[in-house]
Amino acid sequence: MKDKIDVKAVCTRVAYTLALPVLLYAAMCVLRPGVYLNFNAVVTLFKQSLIYTLVGWSMVFGMSCGLFDFSVGARYLVAALFGIHMSQYFGVVGFVLGVLLSSLLLAALTGAIFAGLKIPSIITGFAALLIFESAAAIYQTKFSVIVTENISVFGRSPGIYVMTAITFVVVYILFNRTKFGYQIKAIGGNEKVARSMGIKAVQLKVLTYVIGGLILGLAALCKVGFDQSVRAMTNMASMSAAFTPMMAVMIGLYLGSCNPVVGVIVGSFSISVVSSGLVALGINYRLQNVFIGVFLVIFIGYKMNARRIRALFRRKPGHQKVQSA
Repeated sequence: MKDKIDVKAVCTRVAYTLALPVLLYAAMCVLRPGVYLNFNAVVTLFKQSLIYTLVGWSMVFGMSCGLFDFSVGARYLVAALFGIHMSQYFGVVGFVLGVLLSSLLLAALTGAIFAGLKIPSIITGFAALLIFESAAAIYQTKFSVIVTENISVFGRSPGIYVMTAITFVVVYILFNRTKFGYQIKAIGGNEKVARSMGIKAVQLKVLTYVIGGLILGLAALCKVGFDQSVRAMTNMASMSAAFTPMMAVMIGLYLGSCNPVVGVIVGSFSISVVSSGLVALGINYRLQNVFIGVFLVIFIGYKMNARRIRALFRRKPGHQKVQSA
């Protein structure tokens, strides 16, 4: 009997977890059947969403303990450019080490600024974004930015799937099976209580920057190969590279039917469906972030008030009966 209850509970959680992307994709199939009613469309969307997923996993640790870092996109640009530059001298090894080490260093620097100057993470992120964007724009002029065939393998099949699977295992273990993971969730739940228990909140937050930087480096390897190009951005344009994965993480954290690490995958695919659907429907690109923002507000608003909404609908028939009597 107990096994049957467990199986039912698992099936219910899976159904709730998949409901959002399935419903969104079904809506796109109704609106644009010629585009979405084929298996290749699902594969393409899923592959596109993997980049958001990888970047989102680099942010899930920090966001779990209340950090919001918008410098992720700018740090990716610098790390990607440095990796490409190193690949021109040392091949694939230079690319991999260049991206990973520079991403790790930039993340550690951002975390050190946050901790050392005691500046809120949002302000730290915006300041780092401006600095790293300018650095990327200057650095890009110093050499020819060429993404060669041998380094683009990370963004193609099966490389991108292998990288995603390895990153998932690492992130899942760190988030759910380590002291570090438990402590950052404790800080996110109630930092004052966590501090009273002896948890060193500031040090752990800096560590989320460092670990996130390493994971962002893995994401950068795939993104460079997937996009087949890297172009420096200015005027805070790189913030868009952080905005979409950040929304995916928010969906993952608020999706109570599954683990947040899995939830980031669901959130990334859901946002990819919405973004792709808006393009297919001919919505002006300037309005796309508006629609995505509204979608996020509705989703999180529902999840935050789900009990009240369900209670309202349960209470309504009874209330009408009393009035009619």
